[in-house]
Amino acid sequence: MNDNKDAFDLWWEWAEKPVDSMLTIPAAIHDAVMALPPDERRDPAKVNEAVREGLRLGPAAPCRQ
Repeated sequence: MNDNKDAFDLWWEWAEKPVDSMLTIPAAIHDAVMALPPDERRDPAKVNEAVREGLRLGPAAPCRQ
């Protein structure tokens, strides 16, 4: 990842950015972290594992209606 930051670091840097910041993160990180229960989003090991697993599995298929 960027500058030796792991997914957890990137997630929290993005989550705590100022409102007018243009900082972005990859959708794979956002999606994996948002799939976790809110209390697990503060656990570096769980966040990093969720992102690794999400990258391993690849993007989810779009929902059909």
